[in-house]
Amino acid sequence: MFALAGRGYAQGLAEYRLGPGDRLSIMVFGQSDLSGEFVVDGLGRISFPLLGQIDAKDKTVDELQQDVTERLAADYLVDPRVGVEVLNYRPFFIYGQVNKPGSYPYMSGLTVRQAVALAGGYTRRAREDPVMITRQSAERVEELEAELDEAVLPGDTIEVDRRLF
Repeated sequence: MFALAGRGYAQGLAEYRLGPGDRLSIMVFGQSDLSGEFVVDGLGRISFPLLGQIDAKDKTVDELQQDVTERLAADYLVDPRVGVEVLNYRPFFIYGQVNKPGSYPYMSGLTVRQAVALAGGYTRRAREDPVMITRQSAERVEELEAELDEAVLPGDTIEVDRRLF
């Protein structure tokens, strides 16, 4: 178990790893037939014109951009210019002592406090602070103890425990 201790939103998204459910815009400049929107499928791949299936799971946006650029340069284009942007992040999940547990769309800058508000607030039996966040990285699954103003990242699962009395 780890504490989040000041882990900010910008730092978290800079390290953000793509996963199933993320919707991406990939632009190959000067090549409109290769550009478009792509969704990372359940296996963590995108289907890209000319290149076929490309593994996107656990890659950063920069790593995916580099991968697409290198593959296009190897067999198809001279000096391709590729841009990758996340249009919609995968949802986050919240359960436990909240009024409407479930899956919610991720919004930039989301905090635990805002996530609880989206889930209808606390039940009367909720322990309001801290909450547990389960976050999966490429290497492992982490359980993090978080305060209300800590950042939530796409794919996080927030558990609001029951208080003892």
